[in-house]
Amino acid sequence: MKGDINKITNNQLIFMIIQAQIGVGILSLPHDVAVVAKQDGWISTLIAGLISQAIIIILWLLCRRFPSLSLYKILPKLLGKIIGNIIILFYSLYFMITGSLVLARYNDIIDKWILPQTPNWVTMVLILLTCIYIVSAGLTSIARFYTLVSPVLLLLFILIMYSMKDANFLYILPIGDQGIPTLFQGSKEAAFSMLGFELFLFIHPHVQSSMKDKLKAMTIANTFVTLFYTFMVFAALVYFETNADIALTPEPLLYMIKAYSFQILERTDLFFLSLWLMVVATSIANWLLLSSMGLSSLVKKSYAPFLPLVAGFYLVLALIPDRDKDFESFNQFLGPSHYIFIILIPLLLLISSIVFSKKDEVEET
Repeated sequence: MKGDINKITNNQLIFMIIQAQIGVGILSLPHDVAVVAKQDGWISTLIAGLISQAIIIILWLLCRRFPSLSLYKILPKLLGKIIGNIIILFYSLYFMITGSLVLARYNDIIDKWILPQTPNWVTMVLILLTCIYIVSAGLTSIARFYTLVSPVLLLLFILIMYSMKDANFLYILPIGDQGIPTLFQGSKEAAFSMLGFELFLFIHPHVQSSMKDKLKAMTIANTFVTLFYTFMVFAALVYFETNADIALTPEPLLYMIKAYSFQILERTDLFFLSLWLMVVATSIANWLLLSSMGLSSLVKKSYAPFLPLVAGFYLVLALIPDRDKDFESFNQFLGPSHYIFIILIPLLLLISSIVFSKKDEVEET
């Protein structure tokens, strides 16, 4: 397929990683972190950003040894065809489950805030059709679309900045009162919302730049996401009283936006959610792309024919969770999976490649 040989620039890589990391999770992130770390939730978010950067360096070191190979090609090269293909299949399933959870969570927000009478499958099908169209266009077109929708993040920043005129900065005092163990426990909640940078493992051969520049791009993207997330958590913590309000508010950022209206815009939250769909679509499109690429690598064909099949799988899985307890069950299942697929396997591959002196024939830059 044409998209398989498309190239992207280093600047486009920055926007792709940003869009991969920022998704529907940011709307509930202040609540999730505040439940654990209380008024120090913004510190936990900063710690999560540092942890993400450490993981990014590990992924980059692996890719540096195989600059022309994606992870789906590195696995068979290091582990053999049989074991490598089995792990590729598990990666595809992992991305399917993750993508379906993102789809289900955003549909749950749409159901509660915008379209309570519309059947869930209708909105899900419309989102999936949009994502199929985005992904089928090829990597270059995907990167251009991600760059195009990035200004929506600026809109969220402006709306939250405006709402901070009613902030009470005494709510975050005393700073550091929760203790280091609690801060790290809260950072785990934030770190899960920052996932998405693993996309680099699969697209880095298509980026037209040196490995050093790719690391710079990844670092810039992760730094932006960390500061963006930290600001959102900080804003919610100084807007809501931690124990009485934010702990009982599942999507605090939406409630902050909803509190204000303008002369030409009555329901700011509905306007924002309509635009935010584009950001969420990029996250779902990422998982759709990675799932399809994994299946296509097993049969050595283009990923395009697998898109409808994978999207159908997303739809079935996304219709399963119906309540907050169901989402919590999915999260408990995915928690260990994140560690395995994003940290453990790449780290073991890196160690294995060093111990057995295996690397790509292409010269590193």
